[in-house]
Amino acid sequence: MLTLSAPPEVKISIGHKIFASLFLSCAVLVLLMLATLRISLGRGFEEYRAQADQAQAAQEFLNSQMRISTLIGAVALALSSLTAAVLSAHLKRPILLLLRGTQKLAVGEYKTRIQVEGGDELAQLARRFNHLAHTLERGNESRKQWIADVSHELRTPLAVLRAEVEALQDGIRPADPEAFDLLHGQVMALTGLTEDLFQLARADLGQLNYKMREVELWKLLQEVTEPFQSRYAKAGLDLSIVHESSRLQAHVFGDADRLRQLLANLLENSLRYTDAPGRVELRCQDTGTHWRIRLEDSAPGVPPEYADKLFERFFRLESSRSKKLGGAGLGLSICRAIAQAHEGQLQAAASPLGGVRVDFLLPMVRK
Repeated sequence: MLTLSAPPEVKISIGHKIFASLFLSCAVLVLLMLATLRISLGRGFEEYRAQADQAQAAQEFLNSQMRISTLIGAVALALSSLTAAVLSAHLKRPILLLLRGTQKLAVGEYKTRIQVEGGDELAQLARRFNHLAHTLERGNESRKQWIADVSHELRTPLAVLRAEVEALQDGIRPADPEAFDLLHGQVMALTGLTEDLFQLARADLGQLNYKMREVELWKLLQEVTEPFQSRYAKAGLDLSIVHESSRLQAHVFGDADRLRQLLANLLENSLRYTDAPGRVELRCQDTGTHWRIRLEDSAPGVPPEYADKLFERFFRLESSRSKKLGGAGLGLSICRAIAQAHEGQLQAAASPLGGVRVDFLLPMVRK
Protein backbone atom coordinates (compact mmCIF):
# COMPACT_ATOMS: atom_id res chain seq x y z
CA MET A 1 0.00 0.00 0.00
CA LEU A 2 1.42 3.33 -1.06
CA THR A 3 1.44 5.95 1.66
CA LEU A 4 1.79 9.55 0.67
CA SER A 5 3.67 11.64 3.17
CA ALA A 6 3.16 15.33 3.57
CA PRO A 7 5.86 17.53 2.09
CA PRO A 8 8.39 18.79 4.59
CA GLU A 9 7.43 22.04 6.21
CA VAL A 10 9.43 24.99 4.96
CA LYS A 11 10.88 26.81 7.95
CA ILE A 12 11.38 30.53 7.54
CA SER A 13 13.25 32.36 10.29
CA ILE A 14 11.77 35.33 12.04
CA GLY A 15 14.56 37.49 10.68
CA HIS A 16 13.62 36.64 7.10
CA LYS A 17 9.98 37.34 7.83
CA ILE A 18 10.79 40.73 9.34
CA PHE A 19 13.07 41.60 6.40
CA ALA A 20 10.46 40.52 3.85
CA SER A 21 7.69 42.52 5.51
CA LEU A 22 9.82 45.68 5.75
CA PHE A 23 11.17 45.32 2.22
CA LEU A 24 7.75 44.73 0.71
CA SER A 25 6.36 47.74 2.53
CA CYS A 26 9.14 49.98 1.21
CA ALA A 27 8.89 48.49 -2.27
CA VAL A 28 5.16 49.10 -2.46
CA LEU A 29 5.67 52.71 -1.41
CA VAL A 30 8.38 53.19 -4.05
CA LEU A 31 6.24 51.62 -6.78
CA LEU A 32 3.29 53.79 -5.85
CA MET A 33 5.53 56.83 -5.95
CA LEU A 34 6.88 55.83 -9.39
CA ALA A 35 3.38 55.11 -10.73
CA THR A 36 2.18 58.50 -9.56
CA LEU A 37 5.24 60.16 -11.06
CA ARG A 38 4.74 58.38 -14.38
CA ILE A 39 1.10 59.38 -14.62
CA SER A 40 2.03 62.93 -13.83
CA LEU A 41 4.81 62.90 -16.41
CA GLY A 42 2.50 61.36 -19.01
CA ARG A 43 -0.03 64.14 -18.59
CA GLY A 44 2.69 66.77 -18.63
CA PHE A 45 4.18 65.22 -21.73
CA GLU A 46 0.88 65.36 -23.62
CA GLU A 47 0.48 69.01 -22.76
CA TYR A 48 4.11 69.71 -23.64
CA ARG A 49 3.85 67.91 -27.01
CA ALA A 50 0.68 69.77 -27.89
CA GLN A 51 2.45 73.06 -27.35
CA ALA A 52 5.88 72.08 -28.60
CA ASP A 53 7.04 72.62 -32.16
CA GLN A 54 9.09 69.46 -32.35
CA ALA A 55 7.58 66.13 -31.28
CA GLN A 56 11.01 64.42 -31.27
CA ALA A 57 12.37 66.83 -28.66
CA ALA A 58 9.33 66.17 -26.50
CA GLN A 59 9.84 62.42 -26.76
CA GLU A 60 13.50 62.73 -25.78
CA PHE A 61 12.50 64.78 -22.78
CA LEU A 62 10.02 62.10 -21.70
CA ASN A 63 12.59 59.31 -22.12
CA SER A 64 15.09 61.28 -20.06
CA GLN A 65 12.59 61.74 -17.27
CA MET A 66 11.72 58.03 -17.30
CA ARG A 67 15.40 57.06 -17.04
CA ILE A 68 15.85 59.38 -14.09
CA SER A 69 12.68 57.97 -12.45
CA THR A 70 13.92 54.42 -13.00
CA LEU A 71 17.30 55.28 -11.45
CA ILE A 72 15.59 56.94 -8.49
CA GLY A 73 13.37 53.88 -8.05
CA ALA A 74 16.36 51.53 -8.15
CA VAL A 75 18.24 53.61 -5.57
CA ALA A 76 15.12 53.77 -3.42
CA LEU A 77 14.69 49.99 -3.58
CA ALA A 78 18.35 49.48 -2.66
CA LEU A 79 18.03 51.85 0.29
CA SER A 80 14.81 50.13 1.40
CA SER A 81 16.59 46.76 1.23
CA LEU A 82 19.45 48.08 3.37
CA THR A 83 17.04 49.67 5.83
CA ALA A 84 14.97 46.48 6.06
CA ALA A 85 18.12 44.39 6.63
CA VAL A 86 19.34 46.69 9.43
CA LEU A 87 15.94 46.86 11.13
CA SER A 88 15.34 43.11 10.85
CA ALA A 89 18.77 42.41 12.37
CA HIS A 90 18.00 44.83 15.21
CA LEU A 91 14.60 43.24 15.89
CA LYS A 92 15.92 39.71 15.46
CA ARG A 93 18.65 40.04 18.11
CA PRO A 94 16.43 40.04 21.26
CA ILE A 95 14.29 37.28 19.76
CA LEU A 96 17.38 35.11 19.23
CA LEU A 97 18.49 35.84 22.80
CA LEU A 98 15.10 34.68 24.06
CA LEU A 99 15.31 31.57 21.90
CA ARG A 100 18.77 30.66 23.20
CA GLY A 101 17.63 31.40 26.76
CA THR A 102 14.62 29.09 26.52
CA GLN A 103 16.84 26.37 25.06
CA LYS A 104 19.14 26.68 28.09
CA LEU A 105 16.19 26.59 30.49
CA ALA A 106 14.92 23.45 28.77
CA VAL A 107 18.18 21.63 29.64
CA GLY A 108 18.18 22.82 33.27
CA GLU A 109 20.46 25.89 33.11
CA TYR A 110 18.28 27.95 35.43
CA LYS A 111 20.93 30.63 36.06
CA THR A 112 20.38 31.91 32.52
CA ARG A 113 19.51 35.60 32.32
CA ILE A 114 18.88 37.93 29.37
CA GLN A 115 20.19 41.49 29.26
CA VAL A 116 17.23 43.86 29.14
CA GLU A 117 17.48 46.97 26.97
CA GLY A 118 14.73 49.51 26.42
CA GLY A 119 11.11 49.45 27.50
CA ASP A 120 9.26 48.00 24.53
CA GLU A 121 7.30 44.74 24.40
CA LEU A 122 10.43 42.67 23.72
CA ALA A 123 12.13 44.19 26.77
CA GLN A 124 9.06 43.36 28.88
CA LEU A 125 9.18 39.81 27.53
CA ALA A 126 12.86 39.60 28.51
CA ARG A 127 12.02 40.75 32.04
CA ARG A 128 9.30 38.10 32.27
CA PHE A 129 11.82 35.53 31.07
CA ASN A 130 14.33 36.55 33.75
CA HIS A 131 11.61 36.35 36.40
CA LEU A 132 10.65 32.87 35.18
CA ALA A 133 14.29 31.77 35.23
CA HIS A 134 14.67 33.11 38.79
CA THR A 135 11.55 31.24 39.90
CA LEU A 136 12.76 28.01 38.31
CA GLU A 137 16.18 28.45 39.91
CA ARG A 138 14.65 28.91 43.36
CA GLY A 139 12.37 25.92 42.79
CA ASN A 140 15.30 23.76 41.78
CA GLU A 141 17.32 24.86 44.81
CA SER A 142 14.33 24.21 47.07
CA ARG A 143 13.94 20.73 45.59
CA LYS A 144 17.61 19.94 46.22
CA GLN A 145 17.39 21.35 49.74
CA TRP A 146 14.20 19.34 50.31
CA ILE A 147 15.96 16.09 49.34
CA ALA A 148 18.96 16.94 51.52
CA ASP A 149 16.75 17.81 54.50
CA VAL A 150 14.63 14.68 54.19
CA SER A 151 17.77 12.55 53.96
CA HIS A 152 19.19 14.24 57.03
CA GLU A 153 16.01 13.83 59.05
CA LEU A 154 15.74 10.16 58.15
CA ARG A 155 19.40 9.43 58.75
CA THR A 156 19.40 10.13 62.51
CA PRO A 157 16.57 7.80 63.64
CA LEU A 158 17.67 5.12 61.18
CA ALA A 159 21.24 5.31 62.52
CA VAL A 160 19.97 4.96 66.08
CA LEU A 161 17.77 2.02 65.10
CA ARG A 162 20.64 0.30 63.32
CA ALA A 163 22.99 0.79 66.26
CA GLU A 164 20.44 -0.52 68.76
CA VAL A 165 19.53 -3.56 66.65
CA GLU A 166 23.19 -4.43 66.09
CA ALA A 167 23.84 -4.05 69.83
CA LEU A 168 20.98 -6.44 70.55
CA GLN A 169 22.25 -8.89 67.92
CA ASP A 170 25.78 -8.85 69.31
CA GLY A 171 24.59 -9.22 72.88
CA ILE A 172 26.12 -5.90 73.91
CA ARG A 173 22.78 -4.58 75.01
CA PRO A 174 20.25 -6.77 76.81
CA ALA A 175 16.79 -7.10 75.29
CA ASP A 176 15.06 -5.38 78.19
CA PRO A 177 12.05 -3.05 78.22
CA GLU A 178 14.33 0.00 78.11
CA ALA A 179 15.86 -1.15 74.83
CA PHE A 180 12.46 -1.81 73.30
CA ASP A 181 11.20 1.59 74.50
CA LEU A 182 14.12 3.26 72.74
CA LEU A 183 13.43 1.35 69.53
CA HIS A 184 9.75 2.18 69.77
CA GLY A 185 10.55 5.88 70.21
CA GLN A 186 12.70 5.95 67.08
CA VAL A 187 10.03 4.10 65.11
CA MET A 188 7.41 6.62 66.24
CA ALA A 189 9.72 9.49 65.24
CA LEU A 190 10.05 7.99 61.78
CA THR A 191 6.30 7.47 61.62
CA GLY A 192 5.62 11.10 62.55
CA LEU A 193 8.14 12.37 60.01
CA THR A 194 6.73 10.30 57.16
CA GLU A 195 3.18 11.34 58.09
CA ASP A 196 4.18 15.02 58.03
CA LEU A 197 5.90 14.55 54.67
CA PHE A 198 2.84 12.78 53.32
CA GLN A 199 0.53 15.59 54.45
CA LEU A 200 2.77 18.26 52.90
CA ALA A 201 2.96 16.32 49.63
CA ARG A 202 -0.84 16.02 49.55
CA ALA A 203 -1.16 19.73 50.33
CA ASP A 204 1.15 20.59 47.42
CA LEU A 205 -0.97 18.45 45.11
CA GLY A 206 -4.21 19.89 46.49
CA GLN A 207 -5.29 16.46 47.73
CA LEU A 208 -5.89 17.26 51.39
CA ASN A 209 -9.55 16.65 52.13
CA TYR A 210 -11.43 19.55 53.68
CA LYS A 211 -15.00 19.27 54.92
CA MET A 212 -15.97 22.91 54.90
CA ARG A 213 -18.83 24.06 57.07
CA GLU A 214 -19.63 26.85 59.51
CA VAL A 215 -17.49 26.56 62.66
CA GLU A 216 -17.81 28.42 65.95
CA LEU A 217 -14.19 29.47 66.43
CA TRP A 218 -14.29 30.47 70.11
CA LYS A 219 -15.75 27.12 71.08
CA LEU A 220 -13.12 25.37 68.98
CA LEU A 221 -10.35 27.31 70.74
CA GLN A 222 -11.63 26.21 74.14
CA GLU A 223 -11.78 22.59 73.03
CA VAL A 224 -8.22 22.66 71.67
CA THR A 225 -6.62 24.39 74.66
CA GLU A 226 -8.27 22.28 77.37
CA PRO A 227 -6.03 19.18 76.92
CA PHE A 228 -2.93 21.41 76.91
CA GLN A 229 -3.65 23.07 80.28
CA SER A 230 -2.22 20.22 82.36
CA ARG A 231 0.79 19.79 80.08
CA TYR A 232 1.59 23.50 80.24
CA ALA A 233 1.23 23.52 84.03
CA LYS A 234 3.53 20.50 84.31
CA ALA A 235 6.11 22.30 82.16
CA GLY A 236 5.97 25.42 84.34
CA LEU A 237 4.08 27.51 81.81
CA ASP A 238 0.93 29.57 82.24
CA LEU A 239 -1.56 29.19 79.36
CA SER A 240 -4.38 31.74 79.13
CA ILE A 241 -7.10 32.20 76.51
CA VAL A 242 -8.91 35.52 75.99
CA HIS A 243 -11.89 36.47 73.81
CA GLU A 244 -11.37 40.13 72.77
CA SER A 245 -14.59 40.94 70.94
CA SER A 246 -18.03 42.31 71.63
CA ARG A 247 -19.46 39.48 69.52
CA LEU A 248 -20.51 36.52 71.61
CA GLN A 249 -19.75 34.04 68.83
CA ALA A 250 -16.94 33.88 66.26
CA HIS A 251 -18.19 32.14 63.13
CA VAL A 252 -15.81 31.05 60.36
CA PHE A 253 -16.15 28.76 57.37
CA GLY A 254 -13.73 25.86 57.46
CA ASP A 255 -12.83 22.30 58.36
CA ALA A 256 -13.03 21.93 62.14
CA ASP A 257 -10.57 19.02 62.22
CA ARG A 258 -7.96 20.82 60.14
CA LEU A 259 -8.35 24.02 62.18
CA ARG A 260 -7.96 21.96 65.33
CA GLN A 261 -4.77 20.45 63.88
CA LEU A 262 -3.38 23.90 63.08
CA LEU A 263 -4.08 25.30 66.55
CA ALA A 264 -2.71 22.17 68.24
CA ASN A 265 0.52 22.48 66.22
CA LEU A 266 0.93 26.10 67.30
CA LEU A 267 0.32 25.26 70.97
CA GLU A 268 2.68 22.27 70.76
CA ASN A 269 5.36 24.47 69.27
CA SER A 270 5.07 27.02 72.10
CA LEU A 271 5.08 24.25 74.71
CA ARG A 272 8.23 22.75 73.21
CA TYR A 273 10.31 25.93 72.92
CA THR A 274 9.17 28.30 75.69
CA ASP A 275 11.43 28.43 78.74
CA ALA A 276 9.97 27.83 82.21
CA PRO A 277 8.72 29.72 84.03
CA GLY A 278 6.92 31.35 81.16
CA ARG A 279 3.63 32.56 79.72
CA VAL A 280 1.61 31.70 76.64
CA GLU A 281 -1.43 33.80 75.67
CA LEU A 282 -4.02 32.82 73.07
CA ARG A 283 -6.36 35.62 71.99
CA CYS A 284 -9.37 35.73 69.67
CA GLN A 285 -9.63 39.25 68.21
CA ASP A 286 -12.15 40.95 65.94
CA THR A 287 -10.61 43.03 63.10
CA GLY A 288 -13.93 43.85 61.44
CA THR A 289 -13.42 41.62 58.40
CA HIS A 290 -11.39 38.75 59.89
CA TRP A 291 -11.01 36.83 63.11
CA ARG A 292 -7.42 36.99 64.32
CA ILE A 293 -6.11 34.17 66.50
CA ARG A 294 -3.00 35.56 68.19
CA LEU A 295 -0.63 33.23 70.03
CA GLU A 296 2.15 34.87 72.04
CA ASP A 297 4.78 33.26 74.22
CA SER A 298 7.65 34.39 76.43
CA ALA A 299 11.38 33.98 75.84
CA PRO A 300 13.31 32.81 73.96
CA GLY A 301 12.46 34.80 70.85
CA VAL A 302 13.43 34.72 67.20
CA PRO A 303 15.46 37.41 65.38
CA PRO A 304 13.19 39.56 63.15
CA GLU A 305 15.01 38.50 59.98
CA TYR A 306 14.03 34.87 60.61
CA ALA A 307 10.36 35.46 61.44
CA ASP A 308 9.07 34.78 57.91
CA LYS A 309 11.22 31.64 57.62
CA LEU A 310 9.51 29.92 60.54
CA PHE A 311 6.91 28.49 58.15
CA GLU A 312 9.47 27.08 55.71
CA ARG A 313 9.96 23.35 55.61
CA PHE A 314 12.70 21.93 57.85
CA PHE A 315 13.58 25.38 59.15
CA ARG A 316 14.90 25.26 62.68
CA LEU A 317 16.72 28.23 64.14
CA GLU A 318 20.12 27.39 65.58
CA SER A 319 19.64 29.27 68.82
CA SER A 320 18.28 28.77 72.30
CA ARG A 321 14.80 28.39 70.80
CA SER A 322 15.83 25.13 69.08
CA LYS A 323 17.93 23.66 71.84
CA LYS A 324 15.31 21.06 72.71
CA LEU A 325 14.98 17.95 70.64
CA GLY A 326 11.88 16.93 68.80
CA GLY A 327 10.16 17.79 65.58
CA ALA A 328 11.53 17.98 62.08
CA GLY A 329 10.57 21.56 61.30
CA LEU A 330 7.45 20.56 59.37
CA GLY A 331 4.65 21.43 61.79
CA LEU A 332 4.47 25.14 60.92
CA SER A 333 4.69 24.34 57.20
CA ILE A 334 1.61 22.16 57.59
CA CYS A 335 -0.08 24.99 59.49
CA ARG A 336 0.59 27.39 56.62
CA ALA A 337 -0.86 24.92 54.09
CA ILE A 338 -4.02 24.58 56.19
CA ALA A 339 -4.32 28.36 56.59
CA GLN A 340 -4.02 28.92 52.84
CA ALA A 341 -6.69 26.30 52.18
CA HIS A 342 -9.02 28.37 54.40
CA GLU A 343 -8.15 31.62 52.57
CA GLY A 344 -6.35 32.68 55.72
CA GLN A 345 -2.89 33.97 56.61
CA LEU A 346 -0.18 33.03 59.08
CA GLN A 347 2.23 35.74 60.17
CA ALA A 348 5.06 35.69 62.71
CA ALA A 349 6.71 38.55 64.57
CA ALA A 350 8.39 39.35 67.88
CA SER A 351 6.15 39.17 70.93
CA PRO A 352 6.05 41.79 73.71
CA LEU A 353 6.32 38.86 76.10
CA GLY A 354 9.83 38.17 74.80
CA GLY A 355 9.10 35.24 72.51
CA VAL A 356 7.24 34.81 69.24
CA ARG A 357 3.85 36.13 68.16
CA VAL A 358 1.91 34.14 65.55
CA ASP A 359 -1.22 35.66 63.99
CA PHE A 360 -3.73 33.45 62.22
CA LEU A 361 -6.27 35.45 60.19
CA LEU A 362 -9.55 33.87 59.07
CA PRO A 363 -12.38 35.54 57.10
CA MET A 364 -15.55 36.16 59.09
CA VAL A 365 -18.89 34.60 58.31
CA ARG A 366 -21.45 37.40 58.05
CA LYS A 367 -24.82 36.76 59.64
